[in-house]
Amino acid sequence: MPNYVLWWFFWKVEYMVEVEVSLTPGDLYDFNLKHSYSNVAGILSTAVGLVGVVYGIYAKYWILAIVGAILVAYTPLVLLFRSHQTFNLSPAMKKPLKYTFDDTGLTVSQGENSTTFEWKDIVKAVSTGRSIIIYTTRYNATIVPRSQAGEKLPLIIQAIASGLDPRKNRIRN
Repeated sequence: MPNYVLWWFFWKVEYMVEVEVSLTPGDLYDFNLKHSYSNVAGILSTAVGLVGVVYGIYAKYWILAIVGAILVAYTPLVLLFRSHQTFNLSPAMKKPLKYTFDDTGLTVSQGENSTTFEWKDIVKAVSTGRSIIIYTTRYNATIVPRSQAGEKLPLIIQAIASGLDPRKNRIRN
């Protein structure tokens, strides 16, 4: 029996979708990349680095090209290191998480601990090719890897679309 239920009651859809995930350093890296390159500083540092590389090569000013290459490579490399470090130093990251999406919001459970975030309190939801990311604060998020959501992924996306304000929903299939 599936662990989600859809039924109509007074023109309102009530639902519940549950999924259990085990995050990996790759999932954290995907989140960190999306978060870093979704703001002006991340985009600007990469653009300045690319301009430095192109102009340095064109003008044969190799120091500028090297500094530009360092600017371009710095952010992804630091994020990769930080993702692995966070995963390895946090015992909680190695335990599975259970996400429950229903008409009231998102509940995140791990072992005996459980936290519920109401839809009105969720900051935004975005997607990458690898994950659905639900920001519970400006800097903290819940990561749902697409590969682990499996056949429940369309139901999860539908639950987010139903509960979240459309201005906060930036999920692309």
